[in-house]
Amino acid sequence: MESIVGAMLAVLDETGAGIITDFDGTLSPIVADPEKATVHPVARRALLRLVKTVSLVAIVSGRRASDVAGRLAVPGLVIVGNHGLEWLVGGHVEVAPEAEPWLGAVRAAAAEVQRLCPDVLVEDKALTVTIHLRRLRNVSRRRAVETVVRRVAGEYGLSIRQGREVLELRPPVPIDKGTAVDQLVTRYQLRAVVFAGDDVTDLDAMRLLVVRRASGQVHALLIGVWSSEAPPELKQLADLLVPGVDAFAAVLDELAHRLAELQ
Repeated sequence: MESIVGAMLAVLDETGAGIITDFDGTLSPIVADPEKATVHPVARRALLRLVKTVSLVAIVSGRRASDVAGRLAVPGLVIVGNHGLEWLVGGHVEVAPEAEPWLGAVRAAAAEVQRLCPDVLVEDKALTVTIHLRRLRNVSRRRAVETVVRRVAGEYGLSIRQGREVLELRPPVPIDKGTAVDQLVTRYQLRAVVFAGDDVTDLDAMRLLVVRRASGQVHALLIGVWSSEAPPELKQLADLLVPGVDAFAAVLDELAHRLAELQ
């Protein structure tokens, strides 16, 4: 852990440095029912301290921004929800204008998938839809549900992305965690970023930061929160790996402690 914390401190020592992290699978253990997800208490304790010592602490999640804010209850965070389609800053939610025309299609698609697959957990997040597959242990049933989801996505003109035991329907607009992180870097004039994530959608952010780093625009440290369900590419893109949510929470806690000592 000492080497990881040391690497993070080296990045955060620069002027205009920020910490950007995912929520589920990074700050919160993965659970079958998304409504039962809770932030790791050690991670929350660390975030409460980090917002006081780091220029920017941001969460970029597939959840609704208000959902993440309620589960974390950490004042001072910038929260980007729905994979970049909405921002919660200072208590005000900003929705990407490109996504607004698709609200009706997203709502209708969510209802249609739920009607055709009543045994499946369908999470309507207003701007996106998440279809949870974790409970589907029967392979043939899972394939049938995936077929339905892909057909509904086509009918309503929505994009489809696969994540950690989920399928996601989104408006067909060029917004993802990569563009969200890009906007955070620009909006907050960041020169250095520590980013942490665990899933396929987090790879979009990592790829963006790899490009920014290669061009000399930003000093970036990419941390992968590893699990048996993590995409193989996470090992290739991440500079450092930590073995799960517990380990990452401990790293954040030590980082917060060390930064407080430097104040």
